[in-house]
Amino acid sequence: MPYFIHDGHKLHYEFCGQDDPEYVPILLLHGNGENMNIFSSTVRPLLSSNCFYLLDSRLHGGSEPLEGALTELHYEDMAEDAIALMEQLRIREYDVVGFSDGGIIALIMAMRSKAVRKVITIGANTSPDGLTFFAKLMMKRERRAAEKRGDTLAAERQRLMLEEPDITLNDLAKIIAEVTVVLGEKDPFIKRRHSEQIAFAIPHGSHTLVPGAGHGIPETHPEELAEIIGNVL
Repeated sequence: MPYFIHDGHKLHYEFCGQDDPEYVPILLLHGNGENMNIFSSTVRPLLSSNCFYLLDSRLHGGSEPLEGALTELHYEDMAEDAIALMEQLRIREYDVVGFSDGGIIALIMAMRSKAVRKVITIGANTSPDGLTFFAKLMMKRERRAAEKRGDTLAAERQRLMLEEPDITLNDLAKIIAEVTVVLGEKDPFIKRRHSEQIAFAIPHGSHTLVPGAGHGIPETHPEELAEIIGNVL
């Protein structure tokens, strides 16, 4: 498995698709507690005409901290990890598709790097206020349960979602990349109004609802997501 080192973490990434300079690379970022494999069904029909890089976020999947590294999670740090990967690969321009926490990371990347050309963010929020009451209740319960059984990593992942991010409308207004904000029509975790506000705050933003979908679009509606990727990027 290919790895790179950044900020005290050994980060796992993979490449798939066409190694052809004709194609703008697409970076795929998974959600909280997941790994890059959630995109397996989505990318399958797109491999013949795209090149993808997939990254396991720090403290997720095949990525692991080096000795002495901090084990706190912050979206800004994960965004810097992803930017560092593409810089190390000497990719000057690329698109980003991020799901849930990965969508938050994708927005921060677009705020920080001019190398980001287009973004598709799926089921993301820009503050904890964008979460539904049900989502917050579930996260608090999961955090308490993790703390009770001594699972500090699981507890930290829940804390992250309950306390971060803190992306303002002014921050979004400075994004120059083209951003497509995707939300499941029946997403139980993200408020639709909040999702729409993200799109409307970005100068080149648009909003897309996936009919009948809940939150886990890459796994439940991979064909629809593949079609969106194929049309937008």
